[in-house]
Amino acid sequence: MARWLSFFAEYNFTVEYKPGKQNVLADALSRRPDYELAHLDYLESPLYELIREAYADDDDLAGLVEALSAPNKAVEFTARQRSRLHRYSVVEGLLYYQVDGGDEPRIVVPNDEDLRHRVLYEAHDTPLSGHLGREKTYTSVARNFWWSHMYKWIRKYVQTCETC
Repeated sequence: MARWLSFFAEYNFTVEYKPGKQNVLADALSRRPDYELAHLDYLESPLYELIREAYADDDDLAGLVEALSAPNKAVEFTARQRSRLHRYSVVEGLLYYQVDGGDEPRIVVPNDEDLRHRVLYEAHDTPLSGHLGREKTYTSVARNFWWSHMYKWIRKYVQTCETC
């Protein structure tokens, strides 16, 4: 900074403000257009299809998906499931769970270890994800997905990542 001040001190000049609309020769940095940030969804539709198919193998979630897809059909629920039933919804065959009233619903990932590892791989290991740390990976996954003990899964996954 001192070097620049010394350099400019050798010249006699005045700085005048020129409004942007009058400054037709403005450089790219001073007249940068504000682009809307692109939202990259790191998951491809085949993964969503795998999640839909895995619901059939998960006894608890299969009943929820069936009950929410066909509300007239009688399905037995435990007291715990009944108390949380209002938090679930089914959209295009995907089961969504709303953690709190104001939160966005998240896709419920079935109790399938390989499928959960695939979700974590997409969120942590792909070039678009960039091997983020535990907290940022959790934030990224939790934005779209939910399963029981998800934070513990992510902590273990990031700790055992050879690249990190």
